[in-house]
Amino acid sequence: MEPNVSRRHWLQRFLGGSAVAATTLTQVKQAYAAALQAVAPPQAWRHDEGYWEKVRKQFMLEPGFAYLNTGTLGPTPRPVYDALTEYWRLMAVNPNENSNIFQERQEQIRVKAAAFLGAGIDEVAITRNTTEGNTTLCQGLDLKAGDEILHSAFEHGSLRQTWGRQAKRFGLVVKEVKFPAPPTNAQILTAFEAAITSRTKVMHFANPLGGSGTFMPVKELAQLAHSKNILCFVDGAHCIGMVQFNVASWDIDGLACNAHKWLCGPAGAGLLYVKQSVQERIWPVMAIGPQKGARKYDQLSRRPWPCVAALEDTLDFQLAIGRARLEQRTRALGSHLRSKAAEIPKVKVYTPSDPAMSCGSTSLGIEGVSGQRLREYLRQKYDAYIPGGGSAVRVSTHYFNTFEQVERVLKAVRELATGMA
Repeated sequence: MEPNVSRRHWLQRFLGGSAVAATTLTQVKQAYAAALQAVAPPQAWRHDEGYWEKVRKQFMLEPGFAYLNTGTLGPTPRPVYDALTEYWRLMAVNPNENSNIFQERQEQIRVKAAAFLGAGIDEVAITRNTTEGNTTLCQGLDLKAGDEILHSAFEHGSLRQTWGRQAKRFGLVVKEVKFPAPPTNAQILTAFEAAITSRTKVMHFANPLGGSGTFMPVKELAQLAHSKNILCFVDGAHCIGMVQFNVASWDIDGLACNAHKWLCGPAGAGLLYVKQSVQERIWPVMAIGPQKGARKYDQLSRRPWPCVAALEDTLDFQLAIGRARLEQRTRALGSHLRSKAAEIPKVKVYTPSDPAMSCGSTSLGIEGVSGQRLREYLRQKYDAYIPGGGSAVRVSTHYFNTFEQVERVLKAVRELATGMA
């Protein structure tokens, strides 16, 4: 909340003029529900820039700034930010009682999160981030020396390091599965199948792959794993909030994800799905609280309850827009970037062009131009931000971005590729 802005004025802004003072969690939630009306599309909604500009105005990004790094950290919409700020105020004015009130809402949030994932209520734990969820899956299994773990050669460092530590502690064998970039589904499946032996116990991979944006054939990989009595875990840091998916239809055994990337929520909250049939095989990291169902995985004692409350708001923000509508927008932006970038000489797109294997995350590189050079050129000339390093960059195009911003990236790539920069 800005300095010298009273709670009354804050709620007036939230509700559009109401003079009710925000003093309880219930009132904050009511104000938030009213604020969501600004992003609810009309029944006769059309796929036009007018609606998306209306949505974009809910974000606090600097005017003219093209933020294209949701794959690392998404921007928080103003309604979510305002609600979170008020939650922290409630904790400050009455820590114990309001902390209890936040905790009592946890089950309601679990119900909403389970529906969002397509899971059962007893299969979802509320964590702090993807790494915590992945670590629970890695550490919770009883594995012995010689047991093998398969993950792709393109995984996030936290997943690689966690399994690497387990390998050092217990004599496990971690095998990296390699395939081309961009790959086909057949190449991915063939590579994983070739890596399986009688000692393989777990397949663990991201979907999509964080670096390249490649969507894995999850359902087919899960079927392959289960046919060999192997567990199948998914790092879902980049799928939640970007596309619709259903963990039950994927038939995976576990999935970890967060709120701070494509969901565009504040850091400090995430979700862990563990299929009910495998919960007895996965120990919780902390042995406190209930030890039945997925709730045993989120018994963290004291935690930042305002972040958990804001997780619900983050889900509601996307639901207000419509998950199918949001995915359509994100796909349109990403597809436009990839198709036009592929036409530029000396440019290599590492993300598949197949719509089933790509969405809002695009990896590309320019022959003879470092990723850092492209990043700096975009930031200085086109007021656009992407991460960059090595020979390629990752461009995240989400629903709050615009086609004009995508064109800035294409202009920069074209200028650097043709020596015009």
